[in-house]
Amino acid sequence: MINTIVAYDNNDQELGDYFEECFQSLNTYLSQIDDVKLFHLTGLECTEDNLIETINLFDEDKFVFAALTHGNDAQLLTDNDILVDLENIDHLKQSLFYTTACDSAIKLGPKLIQNDCLSYVGYNQISFSTYEDYNQIYINCETYCLKEFLNSNLSLENCFNNMLEYFDQQIGLLSIDNDEILVAMELINNRDAFRILGNGELTKNNLEY
Repeated sequence: MINTIVAYDNNDQELGDYFEECFQSLNTYLSQIDDVKLFHLTGLECTEDNLIETINLFDEDKFVFAALTHGNDAQLLTDNDILVDLENIDHLKQSLFYTTACDSAIKLGPKLIQNDCLSYVGYNQISFSTYEDYNQIYINCETYCLKEFLNSNLSLENCFNNMLEYFDQQIGLLSIDNDEILVAMELINNRDAFRILGNGELTKNNLEY
C-alpha cells in the first residue's frame, strides 16, 4: 500500500471551487487504484497540526503528499493558516511532495530535498487557471504526473516528461481555435513553470509498505 495525503483548500475565497474540482478528479482516479490508501484534509482541516497528526499515522513509512492550495516561494498557504513552511518540513522527510501551489519550487522545493524529502514536483512561478470553462483541462494537465506515477511502474521523471507532452497535446488542440488561444497561453506558462527536484528515478514501488 502507498499512503497518500491530499490537502485541498476548498474554503479559499478565490479558488476554492477549483481546488475542490481538482481534488474530486484526483479522488475519483486514485480511488480506483487498489494499492493507494487515500487520506484527505479539506478546507479548515488544512492545518499544520492536522497534517502532522496524519503523517504520524504512518509510523515513519514513506508516503505521498499532494497539496492543492495557494503558496509562495517558501510556504503552502490556506485561506486561514500556513500548511507547510520552512520551519515544519522535518515531518515531510521520506515523502514524494507534489503541489500545484504557485512559486513553491523556488525555496520550499529545494529546502525539502535538502531535508531528505524524496522528490518534489511543483511550480517555480505563478500558475494560471483563469477560464472556468476549461477547468478540467487545467486539472488534467497539472495532475497528470501524479496520476500516472501512482498507476504505473514508471519513474517519476518519466511521468513528469509524459505530463509535459500531455500539456503540449492540449496546447496544440487549443491553438487551432483563435478563441482558445488565451487558454493555450496559460497552459504554456504552467507547463514551463513545472519543476521536478530530487530523485527522478523514484517509482511507486519505492513508496510501498
